[in-house]
Amino acid sequence: MSNSKHALPKGSRVLVTGANGYIASHVVDQLLSHGYLVRGTIRAPKPWLSEYFAQKYGDVFEAVIVTCFENRDDINRVLDGVDGIIHLISAALPAAIPWVVKATTNILESAAGMPSIKRVVLVSSSNGLSMLTPNPNGEVLHESKLILTFMIDSWSDEAVKAAWDPNTPDESKGFKTEAEREAWTWPEYTFNTVLPCMTVILCKIIGAITRSADQLHNMLEDPSPGDLRFHDGVDPQTIERRSHGFVVINLNATVRALLKINLAEWYVDVEDLARLCAVGLSDPSAQSERIFAFAQQMNWFDAVSLLQQLRPKNTLIPDVPEENIRGRRDVLPRGRAEELLRTFYGLPGWTSIRDSLEKGIEGCE
Repeated sequence: MSNSKHALPKGSRVLVTGANGYIASHVVDQLLSHGYLVRGTIRAPKPWLSEYFAQKYGDVFEAVIVTCFENRDDINRVLDGVDGIIHLISAALPAAIPWVVKATTNILESAAGMPSIKRVVLVSSSNGLSMLTPNPNGEVLHESKLILTFMIDSWSDEAVKAAWDPNTPDESKGFKTEAEREAWTWPEYTFNTVLPCMTVILCKIIGAITRSADQLHNMLEDPSPGDLRFHDGVDPQTIERRSHGFVVINLNATVRALLKINLAEWYVDVEDLARLCAVGLSDPSAQSERIFAFAQQMNWFDAVSLLQQLRPKNTLIPDVPEENIRGRRDVLPRGRAEELLRTFYGLPGWTSIRDSLEKGIEGCE
């Protein structure tokens, strides 16, 4: 890919916050593959992260510890010499909205004082669009009750209210909604946001590929009930439960429960999501855009049916109920995101859910 296609020239330095995260680590990987230098913030030492990128790309990744983004001196230190920013960090803490908003605005305000910084990308959340919850009685929700249309200017005040509610599960809170809305009020540089859908399908875990394959293998062969597991920290020694990053499925109790709920969802492959973050930073045509990372509509019937096809001998995969009534969520701006994947990367379009799942369970029977 030539330098002429990049708003930031190759060799520019990019700051990626929360660089050890599941999505962020793939963002770092994409940026390094484009020839950028990357400075990644982490909250504690992660030597395996630097080792992984050093082995793959050489001395082009720098990890810096920032425990929070409240101290302006710390922020200015990590922004020194930076040409672009991709901001991904969040927090699942009580009353976290003020912290997330403050961290975001602190970074953006400090960036405005750095003449070298030309472009900033904020990774927001699909909870910023709308929140859709299952029927509390556990009944199947029929199509007429599940039609939502998301526009380029869709926002969810319900997500903000839920974030303040101590009874809301962490993965359902709209922590980033208010942060994104605040971020749009005053940028002095080219500013884009990327909104991932809730289901980010695994293709691989950077730095823990063997470990993740072992986990998937155990899930596919372990007959004991378990839970749906999420992953947002890719350290081989640590697995953290977070909202993004569909990594391992126990194909027993939880999936059966999800089949009963049958909500309309969307998926996106994590590498496609990371590509869109790089596009928001690098593509000259992306100017003040909300980029919707919604590849294709799906529900758990689709995922389980595909797993049956991919692993026909696995007897633990549950049967798909005959009744398959689909809701619908229309995400009108998603076409622009797919266009960006085509024009910037030369891809035919989104990675299919089948291909994404197949990569995620590679080596597992």
